[in-house]
Amino acid sequence: MKTILQVFIFWLISVCVVYSQEPADVISSDTFSTAIDMFEVPAPMDITLTYDMKAFQRNKKEDEYVDVHFLYQFNDTLQIEHTLRIKPRGQFRNSYCSYAPFWLNIRKADVLNENLQEVKKFKVVTQCRGGKDYSDYVLKEYLAYKIYNLLSPVSFRVRLVHMKYIDTGRKNKLTESWGFLIEPEEMVAERNEAIVVKKDEISMRYMRTQELDVAAMFQYMIGNPDYSIAGRHNMKILGLPGFGAEGYTPVPYDFDFTGIVNAEYAIPGDNLGITSVRQRYYLGPCREDHEFQAAIDHIDSHRDEILELVSEFPYLNDKHKKEMIGYLDNYFNSASGPNFIKTKIRTTCR
Repeated sequence: MKTILQVFIFWLISVCVVYSQEPADVISSDTFSTAIDMFEVPAPMDITLTYDMKAFQRNKKEDEYVDVHFLYQFNDTLQIEHTLRIKPRGQFRNSYCSYAPFWLNIRKADVLNENLQEVKKFKVVTQCRGGKDYSDYVLKEYLAYKIYNLLSPVSFRVRLVHMKYIDTGRKNKLTESWGFLIEPEEMVAERNEAIVVKKDEISMRYMRTQELDVAAMFQYMIGNPDYSIAGRHNMKILGLPGFGAEGYTPVPYDFDFTGIVNAEYAIPGDNLGITSVRQRYYLGPCREDHEFQAAIDHIDSHRDEILELVSEFPYLNDKHKKEMIGYLDNYFNSASGPNFIKTKIRTTCR
């Protein structure tokens, strides 16, 4: 009943706008009532944040929320306005980036949506610094998430955002860039009837074999040497239905230090013996050959979808799409070779 009422309210607003005597008018609201799953909508969101950006960046290490004026242009006739709160997040990007990624806290935003009832905040990935290259990094990292969505339902969905920033500390200077929202882990858990596991130091041997192997091979495919299961570094852990001593499922995230993104600041760890994130390095557990092959085959079964996802993505230029496809093709061609497991995977498995 609650869902039906929410949809009706939103429909009623839309009807009023359509039949308004002044169709160019825009209805503004501080309450958003809809049953739409925002991560199922393919079109980018259009969000404007108004705040003192210079002060926010200056105090970004204080780990405190600041108020921002939030405007979401839902469509041509409806915009949602509210005062929300943001605070910087992340480790490397918080210290390196001119525009730190942030938490967007919606706890007091009056968002009437059954999909968001338990959600208090979103992770927002932003363009790290000015310039076209950094804009492209955001889009390529977004695609990395979308690729893993094709491989596993136990994954973080993302929603692309056309971000506008109005800097009150600089005479309302307008800056535009790309960003994306990451699905909160509570939503991932609910979709998969799972629980979020907060415990650190969970060994890889307690992970579900197939899910871990696919996640590890995916990380190898995109050239990610920056994760670990124990300690949950760039990896969340979920307990799916029936989980027990060997029933945990890893959920990877944070892909800017990958070969497929190829950010200028991304460097691999000193202990790996590689000099570039473009060099792949397998960090998953050692298995029997048939178990490795099962993960390889699973990813290969989605090869056409993965390459089409990149080639048809409208917001990245052809040069970068060609580079991404070339990097992925290099993996697929290598993985189909007779000695791939022996020479590329077994040499560095844990």
